[in-house]
Amino acid sequence: MKINIRRTHPKAILPKYHTAGAAAFDIHLIEDITLAPRSIKATTTGLVIATPENYVLVLASRSSNPLKKGIDMANSIAIIDSDYKGNDDEIFLQLMNVTDEVVELKTGDRVAQGMFLPVQQAEFVEVEQMEAENRGGWGSTGA
Repeated sequence: MKINIRRTHPKAILPKYHTAGAAAFDIHLIEDITLAPRSIKATTTGLVIATPENYVLVLASRSSNPLKKGIDMANSIAIIDSDYKGNDDEIFLQLMNVTDEVVELKTGDRVAQGMFLPVQQAEFVEVEQMEAENRGGWGSTGA
């Protein structure tokens, strides 16, 4: 799959897969960031990524972020739709300091990872009753 990408900032680093079996590519910071304890800051990636039709680009925090950097993505995941690919449709990240200490992040730090997933839009059909048997509601599996 070939993906069109545009740098909107000279420090933007093009994403790449770091191993042959990697499912996701890394997203880097383009600026130094200081996060106060328990705070959230939005930052740009300096990238416009053209998600193909019938796909979504899902961005998530790198798994090592909370323990190694003291951060996470404030919105858990970001959904980049296939129609968000205009010339100025930069991808932003919301980073959250999950510690009680100031966190310093540097230009070039890998803070998010992205993957393209196929999407099929649903057609919603309203019914009077569901055909399946009740399972017992929230928490019904005992977890």
